[in-house]
Amino acid sequence: SYSAMGFDPKWKNYEDSLKKYIHEVARPGTQVDVFGVEKMAPRMIESEYLVYLHVSQVIEKALKAEKEGYDAFVLGGTLDPGAVYLREILNIPVAFIAESSFYVACMLTPKFSLIASGEGILRGQTRLVKQYGLEQRFVPGTHLGIEDTLQFVDEMGTNPKNIIDRFTKAASGPIDKGAGALVPGFGALTSFLAEHGIRDIDGVPIVDGIAVLLRVAELMVDLRELGIARGKKGLDISPVSTGELMAARELYGVNK
Repeated sequence: SYSAMGFDPKWKNYEDSLKKYIHEVARPGTQVDVFGVEKMAPRMIESEYLVYLHVSQVIEKALKAEKEGYDAFVLGGTLDPGAVYLREILNIPVAFIAESSFYVACMLTPKFSLIASGEGILRGQTRLVKQYGLEQRFVPGTHLGIEDTLQFVDEMGTNPKNIIDRFTKAASGPIDKGAGALVPGFGALTSFLAEHGIRDIDGVPIVDGIAVLLRVAELMVDLRELGIARGKKGLDISPVSTGELMAARELYGVNK
């Protein structure tokens, strides 16, 4: 997670519910360890520069995971922060919740939509839809008008009916416009809906981003064992060898 879970006690409820749900949906035999990042600037997701600073922590966690022998690295932040960097620097499979959810949604239906928590998140995720080349498969999304993530998580525990009612009401717009699948724009929201038995709205499936992310990671590990690994050519920049990347980290003083 790119939240401060494990460091800031305010995230403890979210951390506990996330770990519980992950172990319910992961395959038997799959070990999933959950980590957060130490620092989290206010309004981090609203600034490209703050995201850049924030992602450096995620990169260090990812490199540590690879060094310690993990088979895959997954990022639950629904804006897929640092995706290009992580794919370039890691050799193990890496999966992202928004990308995984979008592509699985496209496997379920011709057109999908987003139900985000707040306006800023919706804007960022809509940019991702375009970045992933899925604009023609996308019905403009909507949001619940919630900007305080921690308040949102707390309300899931204290007033779940209100969250469910708001989500159901918000979903009606994209459904009326032709959405055949709904992607919740917040990982905690996907597990919340699943735990309350809500898998669809009027027959339109809800893409469970947490479950999908884990299944995609497991699939990528399976494919790698068959010899089908992620290529590094075709990235947005010229491929640089692992040795060159590590040398650059030494040069810039970030190698740990």
